[in-house]
Order: sequence, then structure tokens, then C-alpha cells
Amino acid sequence: MTESNTRLQQLLDLVARESLHLQGVYARLFAGIEPTGQWLEAVLATPEGIDRLESFVGKFSRMQDTMMDKLLPIFLQACGERTGTALDNLNLAQRLGFVEDPDAWLAMRRIRNRLVHEYVEDLEELAAALAKARQLTTELTNTYASIRDYAVGHYMLGGDR
Repeated sequence: MTESNTRLQQLLDLVARESLHLQGVYARLFAGIEPTGQWLEAVLATPEGIDRLESFVGKFSRMQDTMMDKLLPIFLQACGERTGTALDNLNLAQRLGFVEDPDAWLAMRRIRNRLVHEYVEDLEELAAALAKARQLTTELTNTYASIRDYAVGHYMLGGDR
């Protein structure tokens, strides 16, 4: 296995773990409920709810960062493509059929920054950001699955190890 394939495999394995953990906390936090200010108030009323919220934000942010900043460039290079800025890479990945909507990824980055770096006091506003992150979790996991399936099929890499 080449050095670049080894790095690609390492990143696929890392994102597989991140995805598994994100999906777990997603299910525990949201439990089929659409975030609202009232829901968020109840979540923030318990230590367990606070922990779940912080865990979701951290895992969502980490997976988004890993995929956008690490996995996507290495994967595109493995495909023989020239990488560029994050936006260039997203647009290229869309043309190749791996990313459905580059704008959704830019929205992920904005939401990630909002959730991680700002203390939002308006519960309705924070609930709306969480609802968007909840929705974008599907884009994250679908993109990972698409990249993983292609890499496994074309580069003889292992799947979810």
C-alpha cells in the first residue's frame, strides 16, 4: 500500500469512528424530536442534557473538520485530482459526485463556528442552529459513505474496520 493510500485508510478509519459516535449522540440528543426553544430549555435543565448537547456539537464539529480539512483533500489526491482551497475541493468533489451540495458544507462550517465559538443566549436561535446541524448530519454521513465506498472499490482499502 502506498503512503497516500495508508493515510487515506487512516482517515477513513478515523471518520468511521467519528461518524459512529456522532450518530450515537444524535440519537440520544434528538430522539426524533425537532429542536425548538422549549425543547432546548428542557435539555439544558439537566446535566445529562447539557452533556449530550456539548457532545453533539463537539462530534459534529470534529467530523466536519476532519472531512473538509483532511479526508477530502487526501481523497481527491488519491483520485489524481489537484486540490486547492476548501471551496475548490468541495466544488471538485461535487463535480465528481461525492458531495451533493457544497453550499451545505459552507453552511456546516458557519454553524460549526456559531455553535463552538459563540455563546448564544436566545434559545430559539440556538435551537434553529441545532436543527440545521441535525439536518446537515445526514450530508456528513452520506458524503463519508460515498467516499468510503469508492475508496474501498477502487483502491482496495478496507471498509469499516
